[in-house]
Formats: sequence, structure tokens, C-alpha cells
Amino acid sequence: MIIVGERINATRKQIRAALEKKDREFFIKEAKIQIESGSDFLDLNAGTGSNNEAEDLKWLIELVQSEYPDVKLALDSANTDVLAKCLPLVKNKPVIVNSINAETKKLQEFLPLLKNFPDVYIVALTMDDSGIPSSWEKRVEIANKLYNELTCTGIKKENIFFDALVQPVGTDVEAFKTYLMALRKIKEKLPETRSICGLSNVSFGLPKRKLINKYALAIAMYEGLEAVIIDPVDPGILEARCIAGVLTGRDQFCINYISYFREGKI
Repeated sequence: MIIVGERINATRKQIRAALEKKDREFFIKEAKIQIESGSDFLDLNAGTGSNNEAEDLKWLIELVQSEYPDVKLALDSANTDVLAKCLPLVKNKPVIVNSINAETKKLQEFLPLLKNFPDVYIVALTMDDSGIPSSWEKRVEIANKLYNELTCTGIKKENIFFDALVQPVGTDVEAFKTYLMALRKIKEKLPETRSICGLSNVSFGLPKRKLINKYALAIAMYEGLEAVIIDPVDPGILEARCIAGVLTGRDQFCINYISYFREGKI
């Protein structure tokens, strides 16, 4: 299970304020706690709504890499010009591009960019010009379209991470079941690709969100989820990943579970 730490995201007020001030110590701490909590990648989002996104993202990349030279990064931007400028700055490969979808305009913008960076991991959202489909069948259909488009650019099959789009259960009690079915069917149809999701969406608007997130992660891992974008600092996430790994057979001989227990992590 790949963990992508989501905390350095400028849509959060605290992150935006720190980015505007270029608060080095703040971001060094944010990166540190996520790495220590088990993140495999750190997601960097510098989209404050200003015209400085490329410069801000470049600043974040250089800062994080200077302090943690072994870190791997996910660049979270909808702007292809920003990504074209910033992708070459990432030292450790692979780098995750978060994200593309099947909207006509976005595909037209992203596909030429990806031809220049064929070794990236790409997060592919199963939505199109009509938005997020309400049915799992439509999400599978969109995944197939994206698969064909992406592989034609030279992206390797195993580097495509489909996001079947977790929606809040607080507004639709069937939403997580729909997501799980889409996750399962995409994997059946396109077995060489991988899966990812922004899991914390599932609990939006509800109390005790971390509790819901923890159990949702365990269930999604049972259905084959291979990567998650989430706040790794929540100890329940590490616990859920560890125990679900044992119960789904991913943790051979329970080695990770025993190690985490001995280290006092669970």
C-alpha cells in the first residue's frame, strides 16, 4: 500500500498562509511528520489562486528536497504549464502527477505534456465533461477511455493509477459501495493498472471523520486498493494499513505487523 501524504495543500488555509509567507520551518516540519508517519510520497499543491503557482511549487519542491533528499513527490496541479516547469526539478523518480481526467479540454492539455514525461505515475480520475458519474458502470467506461489515451502517449500500464472517486457517504449512503464496485471492476478489466483514491472524502461532513476513514481504508484494501492520498499523521491510518495488510495477505508472515508492534507504532 502506497501512502501519499496530502497535508501540504494550499487549499487549506493554514498551508496557504504559510506559503504566502514562505515559512520554511513550517513546511520542513510538515514534511518531517508525514515522512515519519510512513508516507511514501509527499503531495505538493501550491494552487492558491494567484499567478504564482509555478514559482510557489518550485519553491516547495526545492525546499523539501533540500531537507529530505530521499523523498519522493507528487505534484498536484491542474495547470500543464506549471507541471512542465516543475516536473524536471524533481530529483527522485518516479514522480506522481495528480491528476488527469477525461474532460475533453483537460485531455487535450495533458496528453502532449505526458509524452515528454513517459515515466511518471499518473493519477487518472474517472470523470468526464459530465462530472463524476453516479454509476460504477460509467466510471469503468471512462477508465477504459483514459487507459487507451494514456497508453498511446507511452505511459506504462503499471504507471496508471485509476481513482474511482470516493464520494461522501453523508450525502449518499450508497456512495462508498458504488466506489468499491468501480474499483473492483476497473481492476478486473484493466488488471495491469493500479488504483488510488483520496480517501478522506468518504467522511466529509460527518463527526469522527478519522474513525470512518480508518475503516474505509481497510475495506478498500480488501477490494484491491493499492495507493491512498490521505493525512498519514492520523495513527489510525497506519494501524488500518498494517492490519488490513495482514488480513488480505499482503504482509507476508506478518513481518510489517510484528515490526510496527515492536516499534510501538500500533
